[in-house]
Amino acid sequence: MTDKTVKKVLLVGWDAADWKVITPLMDAGRMPNLQKFADGGVVGNLSTLYPVLSPMLWTSIATGKRAHKHGIHGFAEPDPESGGVRPVTSTGRSTKAIWNILNQNGMRSNVVGWWPSFPAEPINGVMVANNYQKAVGKLDEPWPMPQATVHPERLHEILKQLRVHPEEITPEQVLPFVPKAAEIDQDKDKRLWGIVKTLAECASVHAAATGIMQNETWDFMAVYYDAIDHFCHGHMRYHPPRLPWVDERDFELYKNVVDTAYIFHDMMLGTLMHLAGDDTTIIIVSDHGFHPDHLRPKELPNEPAGPAEEHRPFGIFAALGPGIKQDELVFGASLLDITPTILSLFGLPVGRDMDGKPLLGALVTPKVEYIDSWDRIDGDDGRYCRKMPASRVDESEALKQLAELGYIEDPAEAGAETTRNTVRELRYNLARDLFGARMYGEAIPMFRELWEENPDQSRFGLKLFDCYLSTGRLREARETLDKLIERKKTYSRKAQQAYEAALRDYEQQKRKIEDLDDASLRRLQKLHRNASTNEATLAYLRARLYQGEGKYRQALEQLDKASSIQVHNHPSLNQTRGEVLMAMGRWSEAIDTFDKILAMDPANPVAQLGLCRCHLARKGEADKALLAARRCLGLAYHNPRAHFLCGVALQRMNRAQEAKRAYETAIAQSPIFPAAHRRLARLYRLVFMEAEKANEHIALARAARKRIEAFQAGEYLPSHSDKPLEADTVASLSDLDCGSKLEYLPPLPNDSITIVSGLPRSGTSMMMQMLEAAGLPILSDGNRPADASNPLGYYEHEAIKKMARDSTWVEAARGKAVKIIAQLLPYLRAGEHYRIIFMERPLRQVIASQSDMLKRLGRNGSRLSSHRLAETYLKQIDGVRRTLESFESQPEILVVNFDQALSDPGKIAARVNRFLGGHLDESAMARAVSPNLRNHHAR
Repeated sequence: MTDKTVKKVLLVGWDAADWKVITPLMDAGRMPNLQKFADGGVVGNLSTLYPVLSPMLWTSIATGKRAHKHGIHGFAEPDPESGGVRPVTSTGRSTKAIWNILNQNGMRSNVVGWWPSFPAEPINGVMVANNYQKAVGKLDEPWPMPQATVHPERLHEILKQLRVHPEEITPEQVLPFVPKAAEIDQDKDKRLWGIVKTLAECASVHAAATGIMQNETWDFMAVYYDAIDHFCHGHMRYHPPRLPWVDERDFELYKNVVDTAYIFHDMMLGTLMHLAGDDTTIIIVSDHGFHPDHLRPKELPNEPAGPAEEHRPFGIFAALGPGIKQDELVFGASLLDITPTILSLFGLPVGRDMDGKPLLGALVTPKVEYIDSWDRIDGDDGRYCRKMPASRVDESEALKQLAELGYIEDPAEAGAETTRNTVRELRYNLARDLFGARMYGEAIPMFRELWEENPDQSRFGLKLFDCYLSTGRLREARETLDKLIERKKTYSRKAQQAYEAALRDYEQQKRKIEDLDDASLRRLQKLHRNASTNEATLAYLRARLYQGEGKYRQALEQLDKASSIQVHNHPSLNQTRGEVLMAMGRWSEAIDTFDKILAMDPANPVAQLGLCRCHLARKGEADKALLAARRCLGLAYHNPRAHFLCGVALQRMNRAQEAKRAYETAIAQSPIFPAAHRRLARLYRLVFMEAEKANEHIALARAARKRIEAFQAGEYLPSHSDKPLEADTVASLSDLDCGSKLEYLPPLPNDSITIVSGLPRSGTSMMMQMLEAAGLPILSDGNRPADASNPLGYYEHEAIKKMARDSTWVEAARGKAVKIIAQLLPYLRAGEHYRIIFMERPLRQVIASQSDMLKRLGRNGSRLSSHRLAETYLKQIDGVRRTLESFESQPEILVVNFDQALSDPGKIAARVNRFLGGHLDESAMARAVSPNLRNHHAR
């Protein structure tokens, strides 16, 4: 551990805040508090992640990890208890947040409104969950606050009274946002009420935060405000300058909303700064920006999370106070870097499993230490332990596997269409996160399955097409495009028919287009756009495929066609055009094209990378190439291609040491990078004269090339984060095992319930056979007949599958043994006495046995790879352990190893008998174990 460099850290989250709006306001003197950060601290862009969805992003900010590691994948999630859908909760997070790490290090944290943070975690400090500020009903009606909204419970009533109801907002408080509010007919125009509601919720969060700051001690405090994002989604279209498609009357009414929202946040920031004091380091971040200019979209995609298209890929970073440099800019910052930076400020090591890095350029003392993972450090971390699952997508897939095996009720039957749609969107978001992390090997099967299941939703096919192009699998890309074209042709034909039908309808009504009312005109224009947009999309997709196939002339023709259909040249059209021109060696035209992109969007890292490649291709322009590469990295640091090209430019400038570091960074970000390995080998051989190192990188280059070729041939390419599963890895409750102190167990009550548990196919049926043979009564209904997978029977009871919502089986189980799979143990009814025999078996054997059983049943099971399914089981069992530890009366647990039971049944029978009171027939119990069970069919 390093020395603690700061006393306190305040992290302020402004959802969707953007320098493009802030800078003019600061220049006009209207945001004086944030101006202090620009003058006396460090500021810069903060690059976001794909997909740009706030719950995923704010969790990445709090953990330093991408969504496929932290487990939050969307706005909603399945509710395992009701079978329906609920807003995303903190229980879906599968890794420690910054406040959990600080909790383990004896520090006190206060967290207000973070998304998601319900149910509130029992940290050392205060947590106010993200549902705290949501008003229900009218002002004179009850406004209850759900349990688990606030921790500790002693603050529940106090903080409840600090909430602001929308009806408490006064006209004077609204007028700065909408000076002409009196002119609005609120029965017809609900936008003003939306402003009032957002303002009240924001005031509630601020009241809780300031109240806690004044009355509770803390080392770390995090406050999240979502108001800017809400104000922007509702009113950014009216932000000056007025765009041609914005109604002039609406513009005049609502043009002040966005600017006033930012000014309001600056006022609140001033209060936070005053309460925090000069000895506090303050960091302000946003998860993404929000287009305030000509890049504002006219319409949004008709799909879940479609409003995210309004987001800009760069949020804000601003830091001020002890440990922070003064009057500096930071480049290449990512929202993944926030938690590592805070850890460094506190003198704590950064986890190597974090995807971010400390922003050393912002720190006075740029020193950092590392540990493998904070998740492997035991101790009180303050997490909510009632149920700590794996990711909601993996959890859903694992539950599907259990349902297919017949061990729990089918979630699809228990839930509704909304639940299935929610799981679909979670899977889609996870696949997009994997795509953004360049983990194409895992993303491709997910996109492919989503499209097969939803053939009418081309968005899945489009992402699959992107994956195939990104990995050079051109044959599959063409097959995918052919399917997309056929389906889009059908859609375009229907859209054109609808447009023509609308025209005929208006003609029959003897109405001219110029005489149509606004609503009718907008409908007609939308129908026409639907028809033309599909043609432009198809032309663009053809161009990209031709580009991949090396047919550059045809690619340019399709790009020209797409440009002629679309009124505005989208940056992606010009980007592809620039890449095609580069491939044709038309460097000057390519440079002009990339300059055109940057004129439209100066903060476009992809265009800067294109300029870098152009300058590298021209003699004597390595310095220009280096400048463009560094500008790209200044916007998006996690870009292995940019680091590689930076190295090429440096090497040409004879700056070998810097080039070496650039290549090493490229490989660190993307280990399967043969060109970077070859460049390093060349440097080691010719410059550094280290033949052994050179040969090592030549071998790595060849291995990387083979992996890429195998993947292009259709084989699975594991990501660099995949680690092989050890042969003896088990999902166990060994931490709770009382096997070493059997003689100290209290007497077994007559009404005690003996539970045999574990993962399916871990030996639970075998243990039930042993207990039955030993004379212990069994609770089993016999509904599931014996088969090839379990020749002696399953020993199940149908009611157990529904125990998450029905515990009436308990009465019949007293004094008997019952089989319950591990994933259902968190739903044990309180007030009973349980003793649990937990079967453990190597996960490789468990999953292989499950796979064999599913084949015999003719079912598919989960869509997870064996590796990911094993990881999910490990996380599920860890969640079960945490839940059992939280029980007021913790059950005694005996862990039994499946292989040991087979090899020495007498010894295991003796241990089980002592565990259950010593009155069972050990010899009969041991004889019940058949050596023939040592195969995948055994249970």
